[in-house]
Amino acid sequence: MDGIENGRRGRGPAAGPAAGLVAAVVGAGLVAAAPAALADTGRAADAPPAAKAAEPPEAFVALSLAVEGEAPLPGHETVLRATVANGDPDGELRGAQLAQHVPDDLEVLEVGADGVLEGGIVNWRVDLPAGGERDYTVRVRVREDARGAERLMTTACLLLERDADPTACASDTVVVASPTVLSRVSEAVDGAMLFRVAGAALLVGLGWLVWRRRAA
Repeated sequence: MDGIENGRRGRGPAAGPAAGLVAAVVGAGLVAAAPAALADTGRAADAPPAAKAAEPPEAFVALSLAVEGEAPLPGHETVLRATVANGDPDGELRGAQLAQHVPDDLEVLEVGADGVLEGGIVNWRVDLPAGGERDYTVRVRVREDARGAERLMTTACLLLERDADPTACASDTVVVASPTVLSRVSEAVDGAMLFRVAGAALLVGLGWLVWRRRAA
């Protein structure tokens, strides 16, 4: 309130000739500035629109990672699938690197898309056309001594340049299934069946040998 009251008090005494002089000077300045302001406005209207800033490549890149199928039992297989998408409709993605860590309890059986396994990490070179995407797979087997309900996390990261920080990362978890009574019985039956088949083959082989001897 003090500031406002002081301002009001300042306008009160200036109502005489000095106030008229100030008003005349200010008015002259506004009139003189008006043509220049109008000219600037005209030039601004005629100027072409500013070019839109280019989006960085990382703004178009997407990475996802998923474990396929149901939870595997110890000793069973599953597939880890990473998908890289280039959402840029005009620019290619060249020379990027995809690196995926595979936990020790997962034995790597096969690496797709010309990937290279080294020290528990799978590496791929990523080249994608504009608007393209590609899958990168790792086929793994859960180790026999893995515990049921154990959670094995795998993580993949995409680097647009080899020495740069990751542009995107994704993770998923392999949940090891717990062997059930039925699965144990099934494995036992499969083993017994295999034993019987092997025994039958042995008997057939022995019978064939006896027949040959008699025929001779």
